[in-house]
Amino acid sequence: MRRLPDFALVFDFDGVVLDSATLKRQAFADMYRHRRDDEYRAIVAYLSRKGGQPREVKFRHIEAHILGQDADEARIKFLCQQFKQSVEQRLLQAPFIPGALNFLSSWHDKRSIYLLSATPQHELTSIVKQRQLAQFFIETVGAPPDKATGLGQLLVRQGHAAKHTVMIGDSYNDYRAARSNGTRFIGVAAEPHQSPFPADTVVINDLSQLEEALLSLE
Repeated sequence: MRRLPDFALVFDFDGVVLDSATLKRQAFADMYRHRRDDEYRAIVAYLSRKGGQPREVKFRHIEAHILGQDADEARIKFLCQQFKQSVEQRLLQAPFIPGALNFLSSWHDKRSIYLLSATPQHELTSIVKQRQLAQFFIETVGAPPDKATGLGQLLVRQGHAAKHTVMIGDSYNDYRAARSNGTRFIGVAAEPHQSPFPADTVVINDLSQLEEALLSLE
């Protein structure tokens, strides 16, 4: 059996470790269910394209560019709090992505493994602890900052070379964070024909295929 390359591994959370990306998109959309049909459809379309971004960014875009209304910081804070309350319990019950627990259990003490998410830091820390995942990650990094900045700071802080680091994510924002920092990247897409990544990207359906994908990066 070939030896798994000695990469540092940086995992996104929603849609990569926890099967919660769709859950969160629906929670966002449900907050605007009362809007006109055309506005609601535009919001759903936007959310389907913009995974991996902080919720504040999404709410500001929806409020200003789709609904055409002013959204001051008080309004954004209110929306974020409503969103947080709507997803907390669902996240505690969301299933894991197939292969995630097996991979993390097998490799967390053999490779440097990190978690990088657009979820606010305090919420991410809480859900990771409640789902009993903290022992798998050397460091859990939430927002702020944005993912590209967070990944760059993580590399410096932990002393990892970009060429020996792999970002594993399910959104184009994850891909962009990896590319902007010069790391390698593996995409996760349950439906590969709907992959948001460039054609030459290594893409897997779930984490049961991750070891094979990492071997392909040698």
